Amino acid sequence: MARVLMVWPNKEQSGSKPNSISLLSALLRRAGHDVRLLDTTFVDLGFIDNTAVGSKARIFKPVDSGGIDLGKKPADLDKMVGDVLKDFRPQIVAVSAMSDEIPVGLRISRTVKKIDPAVTVVWGNKGPTLSAQRVLADKAVDYICVGEGIEFLPNFVGRMERGDSVMDLPNLGFRTDGGKVGANPLSPYFTGLDSLPVFDYSVYDDRQFLKPFDGRLLRGGDHMITWGCPNRCTYCINDTMRKLYGDKARPILRSYSAGRIIGELWQLAEKWRLEFFKFHDEDFCLKPLNFFRELSDRYRREINIPFTCMANARSVTSAKVELLAAMNCRSISLGFETGSEKIRREVLKRAESSEQIVKATELLNGAGIRTTSFNMLGLPFESRQTFFETVELNRRSGVLWPNVNFFFPYEGSELRRLAVENGFFDDSSDAVYMSDRPTLKLPGISEQELVTLRERFVLYVKLPRSFWPHIERSEKPDQVGKNLTEKLYQIYERTVQANAGRWPDSIDAGPLLQELEKIGR
Repeated sequence: MARVLMVWPNKEQSGSKPNSISLLSALLRRAGHDVRLLDTTFVDLGFIDNTAVGSKARIFKPVDSGGIDLGKKPADLDKMVGDVLKDFRPQIVAVSAMSDEIPVGLRISRTVKKIDPAVTVVWGNKGPTLSAQRVLADKAVDYICVGEGIEFLPNFVGRMERGDSVMDLPNLGFRTDGGKVGANPLSPYFTGLDSLPVFDYSVYDDRQFLKPFDGRLLRGGDHMITWGCPNRCTYCINDTMRKLYGDKARPILRSYSAGRIIGELWQLAEKWRLEFFKFHDEDFCLKPLNFFRELSDRYRREINIPFTCMANARSVTSAKVELLAAMNCRSISLGFETGSEKIRREVLKRAESSEQIVKATELLNGAGIRTTSFNMLGLPFESRQTFFETVELNRRSGVLWPNVNFFFPYEGSELRRLAVENGFFDDSSDAVYMSDRPTLKLPGISEQELVTLRERFVLYVKLPRSFWPHIERSEKPDQVGKNLTEKLYQIYERTVQANAGRWPDSIDAGPLLQELEKIGR
């Protein structure tokens, strides 16, 4: 039996359990190994997380935590690592890092090697897959897994435990004697999802089960029914991975059988007292209709726990919306990305039209399913005009809860290459995703203007147009602008936010506009 310390160098908010860690921990335990998780979610690493930024911009409803402390606290990260090494004495440290988690992961890896150079440090997930050179340039990292780790990690740990060489393992990334990065050929995508063990949630801090949803904290689980995505969005890891795998990327979509996934969800719900599920499928509505019918029927009869998921507008049909409503789907997030058809089609390579987005949102709203939109600001060629095209698309669609984040050019993506070629981004930069500001330097709009517009996005989308002159005036960073901003947020909270994302027909805007006029004088 090997002792494996998994590391999640999370710099974002709590309330999510990565499917990769849940599955890999289960695989290692099935193979007889001991697993523990070092999770930095509740450590203040100097970053502002997306929930804090979104809450400031009124994108999220305030949540009463019931006295449970979900905040990040200052901590001595090096001591934290040292304590777990002393207590657990792992032979292997396995770091699972997204691209923007690399700096934190490297800091932890260096501390591990400083305390115990004999510990083997191996990395996996999207970060090292896309940035192999950068990660392996650090001598604190011994190996990386390029691509999927489902078969790689149990084989790697098993060989290390037996003292066997790992150098011929598929997907292994390593440093050569000359210090260069080498990598073995990749195994084909794993397709036998039904043979996988049930997710292991036991490694997580209990606070990671608490998910904010619509102003409440619910005890939630995370999962995926279908893996993969057929779209070729230029900003997304899925397109990069398919190019990396080449012919081995078939089939693009892999799914659990309906019976298998229902059995696992039932076990997880019972064992962990779950009230809610979040499915991380790239597009929940991609499933064939016959499969969808079976899944919906069995989920309704055997699980029936409220859930949320994501979808592409092109996959949303009236038949599938009816099935979603029947199986207790409470919320769906649709990828709007931008209201600019030109940027969406030519830059992002998204195939759906604005009309399809509007129709999908209307179908979901009509079925009583809460709608959320994903929008990106700070994209290549962004301007104030394209911002308002995004505002208009959200208004036309009637989306209940518009969400907006800043774009980040992840390494290996086509959109990063385009951003570099156009002088919007320095490819040698060590920039990481920052929730509170854009990354690209755009000629048509400043960083500060983008920050200001993001903070007012929900106001422009959800308040009547008669409020727009006051919202625009609030953008100025003077005292009048600050007072107007605060008053506009108060109006939004009392009207739209208090009415499930809709402006109440019963409210007369006249008196509210008069209050704003007084402030703006």
